[in-house]
Amino acid sequence: MIDVKEIKKLCCVFSDEDIEEIEIRHGKDSVKVVMEDFKRPKVQAGKTITPETTSISLPQTQKAEEKKQSVFELCSPYIGFFTRINPKTGENYIKLRDVVKKGGIVGHVRVLGVLQDLKVQVDGKVKEILIEEGQPIEYGQPIMRFEIVE
Repeated sequence: MIDVKEIKKLCCVFSDEDIEEIEIRHGKDSVKVVMEDFKRPKVQAGKTITPETTSISLPQTQKAEEKKQSVFELCSPYIGFFTRINPKTGENYIKLRDVVKKGGIVGHVRVLGVLQDLKVQVDGKVKEILIEEGQPIEYGQPIMRFEIVE
């Protein structure tokens, strides 16, 4: 039997990689997961539909590029309710301007009554917390922004 937790972990990995589909087989059981790329044009009845875009060229400074690269945005790998409170201590895992280490837990998403850990993928300092305590959250929705510390 294929474990739902394993599928969830693979979906999290899916969101970070450039993989379109994966099939998992375990004995007679088989699960196929397909990720849609919303940035790609969709083909429908032989016609290609491309999103309309308007490009404006503005002079870019090196500081703007450095700033863009020095910020990491943590997005939700789940659908549920966000919490930053540690259930064991009753205190927040993090607050604004806290320094966090890669792999550290910064909160949870409550999915069907089960708390799923939110771990940060970089060393950094909490720059912004975008979701309030107890708010519903969607898959891929930004939760926090971190200033990357090297």
